[in-house]
Amino acid sequence: MRLRATLCLSAAIMLAPAFALAQQQPPQSTTTVTILQLNDVYQVSPVDKGKRGGIARVGAMQKAIRAKSPNSLFLLSGDFISPSVASRLFKGKQMIAALNAAGLDIATLGNHEFDFGPDVLRERMKESRFAYTVANVIDKQTGQPFGGASRYIIKELGGVRVGIFGLLLAETASVSAPGPGVRFDDPIAVGKEVSRELRRQGVDLIIALTHLPMRDDKRLAAEADVDLIVGGHEHELLESLAGRALITKMGSDARNLGRIDLNLEKRTPARGSSGPRFKLQSSDLQAVPVTDAIKDDPEVAAVVAEYERQLNASLGEVIGKTSVALDARASTVRREESNLGNFLADAYKQALGADCALLNSGGIRSDATYGPGDLTKKDVLSILPFENTLVKVRVTGALIKQLLEHGVSTAGEEDGRFPQVSGLAFTYDGRLPVGSRVTKIDIGGKAIQPQQTYTMAVNAYLLGGGDGYDFKGAEILVKPEEGPVEPDVVMESIKKAGTISPQVEGRISSGRTSERRNVPNVRTRHSDWSYVTVPGFHAKGIAAYTIPGLTRTDAALVR
Repeated sequence: MRLRATLCLSAAIMLAPAFALAQQQPPQSTTTVTILQLNDVYQVSPVDKGKRGGIARVGAMQKAIRAKSPNSLFLLSGDFISPSVASRLFKGKQMIAALNAAGLDIATLGNHEFDFGPDVLRERMKESRFAYTVANVIDKQTGQPFGGASRYIIKELGGVRVGIFGLLLAETASVSAPGPGVRFDDPIAVGKEVSRELRRQGVDLIIALTHLPMRDDKRLAAEADVDLIVGGHEHELLESLAGRALITKMGSDARNLGRIDLNLEKRTPARGSSGPRFKLQSSDLQAVPVTDAIKDDPEVAAVVAEYERQLNASLGEVIGKTSVALDARASTVRREESNLGNFLADAYKQALGADCALLNSGGIRSDATYGPGDLTKKDVLSILPFENTLVKVRVTGALIKQLLEHGVSTAGEEDGRFPQVSGLAFTYDGRLPVGSRVTKIDIGGKAIQPQQTYTMAVNAYLLGGGDGYDFKGAEILVKPEEGPVEPDVVMESIKKAGTISPQVEGRISSGRTSERRNVPNVRTRHSDWSYVTVPGFHAKGIAAYTIPGLTRTDAALVR
């Protein structure tokens, strides 16, 4: 998230009131609605070597929170059926079973929900004990939201009428496999329409449950009548303020459980009016770490254990070792060169006998590190769950530059188009205009020649236009039906080497790109917000929100 310093306040003035306010409780005249949030959860079991995440831990946490905060809703902002090594075997059944047991209330769809096609998704939705809402994904045959999902859902909590509607990025049509019978409408236009409809019905609190990039969430917040956006798609802890709405994203794989306490003050509508009866006064946001200190919920743990037993029985074979930690974290591979990205690209290049290789970082999954130590089939399939086939193409130097320009067109964002490469090195500057960012390319140690042709290994997904790549003009030398499958290539490469130790080698060099910020714990008041960076304090994770014109903070962010 980008931060804009809009007021000049001293750290001393800002911090003392901030910490004091962070401890304040809502006035007793208010009603508090608690929203629990997950997004982009691909694993039922803990991640990060067992230290973070785990749906059984989340199940225990949500029960404890609901016991003290009965006006609660547990929401999931999409991406949970795929991809993972378990979903490769179970087609997402394990996720539905675990989320059912964990007490999820409402979910929206993410782009990866369609990875196994629309029919499999319909089956998973039927198996769900929780509700779905997605307003802009339409079954063309019925004209209604896909899979029996609701356009919106209205719940009454503590007398507060809460409206929730889901939105999914329209690019799902090209980045997943929804088939021709599903229509994806513009999420911003639909969000504006649905929010107006909900407000006309007298809904007090409007929540958009979205699976959109942050830039689109900000547009939605600015243009639609929403009070809160519970978002997903990015795999980082993120929050932002746009319009009058707080936007939250809780990373991935249940490493954190988002808790947003919305404090509403009761008001008396005009006689005969069906307008809102409550007004949102403030919000308290926490990213609650899901750690190994939390005991599992027994019911959820039993579900998870059965699926893990089946998974380990078939995929626990050790195929080799790594002497270094392999970095598959999305925050690395989707922004910069990764040692794992180098290893994968090298394996693809060698398997196809190509001059160079390019892979999209969005195909590198699991958002974790591996080793040093043993590597199993399960590890490789966790990293590469899509089973894409590899192809070999002949391309000009000019086309290679176009491909790399596309790969860095969103540099600084966590975007799956960012390339990992082999056989070539390039330099780009994220401050330059899109399409003119790549300033140097070498192939085989020599400067690229625009008219010269080179052979390149890529996967069939990219060749077909995945992640927006355009291979028009490329000559196909090895067709998709002829090429090897990515995880098979990687497993064979690990077996042949015995022990691998890939390094970051400077294949990708960059200038400055946009800043990143992690989500804090924050209390905000609903007004015309601005964000203030406290000079010298960001290294300690401290910043503050202010209302323009005030000389005190309205919230403390403490990480």
